[in-house]
Amino acid sequence: MSDWLIQGIGFIGLLFFVISFQQNNRNRILLIMLAGQICFLGHYALLGAWTGFAMNIVGAGRTLVFRFKEEKKWAAHWIWPVIFIALLWVSGIVTWDSPLSLFPPFAMTIETIGLWMKRPKRIRFINLFPHPFWFTYNLLMGSWAGVATEIIVFGSIVVAIFRYDLKKKSKPVGTP
Repeated sequence: MSDWLIQGIGFIGLLFFVISFQQNNRNRILLIMLAGQICFLGHYALLGAWTGFAMNIVGAGRTLVFRFKEEKKWAAHWIWPVIFIALLWVSGIVTWDSPLSLFPPFAMTIETIGLWMKRPKRIRFINLFPHPFWFTYNLLMGSWAGVATEIIVFGSIVVAIFRYDLKKKSKPVGTP
């Protein structure tokens, strides 16, 4: 298969991730993120980057369950993040091919903790930290779409933090 097509699938995933963190609604963040994860499933499979592939399978399941956290009692149980973190590490061990295989489960553990939270502000802040680990993995696996995703999504999160979380709300003129 053409390297252009493989990278193109990843770049489509990149677009979904950038859009996801620009949302100020937890459910929209998660649903759009799911579309990006599905793209990266194909991208990593075609690259033969099996740890990245496995992380996105678990991540997609995690995103679906977490999406219903506020609506369904079963999805709000504290055991879900524990289950998904365990699955991430088991997947990382099963797909082990070098110490580099530790980077995605570590990054996804941080993401899982962040995505479990309710407030978009906390989701954004915690999701700043996984990107150096994914960046390194993608660089060494030849995922140029993944490298670009980590750089751009990191920047997108920083922009969203500024837009929604740090920017002071100015008072209308004439109000005390």
